[in-house]
Amino acid sequence: MIRTSDRTKNIRRPEKYIYRDYLNDAYMRMLRLCIKANRQRGEVRKKLQCELDTELEVIKGLVDIAASPEDPVISVGLHEVWSKELSEIGRMIGGWIKSDAGK
Repeated sequence: MIRTSDRTKNIRRPEKYIYRDYLNDAYMRMLRLCIKANRQRGEVRKKLQCELDTELEVIKGLVDIAASPEDPVISVGLHEVWSKELSEIGRMIGGWIKSDAGK
């Protein structure tokens, strides 16, 4: 799991805690969804996987907003690192969804 505390050290003070708290909550929701989906079958599993994918898109959006040129909260380099890791997580989720579609 991505360690948000390490990544949010250099963010400006007021935003640091907001972003870190939201990201930690989002990652914990993703972990819970993974566990729930892994224990289910059929349509329930598909629904949970879609929720998991949606939560990932929310995190990606938050990271993109944090690196916006108007008021950057994180550096471009950190945005790139996070984007690569989130893309890899997305590929894993997509592969999981695809493998279940054939069943």
